[in-house]
Amino acid sequence: MVVIKLRNSVHQTLPDKYKTLEDFYEDINTYEEIIFEYNEQKYVVTYYDNKLSVIEYNAADTEQQYTSPQDFAENFSISGNRFKDIITKISVLVR
Repeated sequence: MVVIKLRNSVHQTLPDKYKTLEDFYEDINTYEEIIFEYNEQKYVVTYYDNKLSVIEYNAADTEQQYTSPQDFAENFSISGNRFKDIITKISVLVR
């Protein structure tokens, strides 16, 4: 019988809110897909075809594409609010 011990057995819990826009940039570059909620609407942000794609959850016809996370943060808006201005208000559901 072989017993394998993990070096670090503590499960790290990630926060469900971002403190800064840089936290989002780090996550999207690490996980390549994020599902978040804002004003009771869910959104999926993912890399697709070397672009950053965002859609409302289960609504493929709402897809928008951006050249980079920075382009997305500057130009994607929800109800007239730019993503970069609401970054600390979104709820991160999946990374």
